[in-house]
Amino acid sequence: MAETTLFTFAELEFVLRSAAVPDAAPVDAAPGAAPVDAVRERLQLQPEASADIVVASGMASLLARDLCTERDGDVVPGDLVVAAVAALSTRHTVSEAAGWIDGRPVVVHLFSGTAARLAVYPGSFGLYRLEAVDPAEPLARPLIRFLDQSTTGDGEAAAVFRSATGAGPEVGLAAARKADGSWLLSDSVDSPDAGRPSTREAIVARIEELFGEKAGR
Repeated sequence: MAETTLFTFAELEFVLRSAAVPDAAPVDAAPGAAPVDAVRERLQLQPEASADIVVASGMASLLARDLCTERDGDVVPGDLVVAAVAALSTRHTVSEAAGWIDGRPVVVHLFSGTAARLAVYPGSFGLYRLEAVDPAEPLARPLIRFLDQSTTGDGEAAAVFRSATGAGPEVGLAAARKADGSWLLSDSVDSPDAGRPSTREAIVARIEELFGEKAGR
């Protein structure tokens, strides 16, 4: 996991409120849903967490931590908050990766927008880690980094990925390394129901093929 910044659910709700732009057209929002409702559901935030008092608490906390500043009575977001709002409000691709890192399960949600990309790592006790990811690199690159992190060392390991762009279908891929060091690959295009023998190099190439151009840039 790259350098991340810890956010409380209240701080994240302030980010979501700021990203709720009426003319946004996110790929994962249901018809008639507010632009960030699908993000909230994806991150398993409770509906009551969007209350004004929670958002105000998040704003105060961000100010206290210098992630936002106050200028002439206005709240000015810092760089990470700006990137998060930009990614969520202009998102065209929504992706997930899951695996085991350092002996614990890790899930990351990637929101790719026209000017920013945000990685959100849900944790326990209503905490989330946020990371601004370079939006200029292909989506496949952070997914491959996640594969590297979740398959370090020897022995059994696995990682799964899924992504959707625009109105297109969801693309998924699962990779696993067996105890003997051999690899298995399954993806939603060629083998959705069973793993086929593979190599790490072939898996990386398949991630680049499925998620490089088709699932966001």
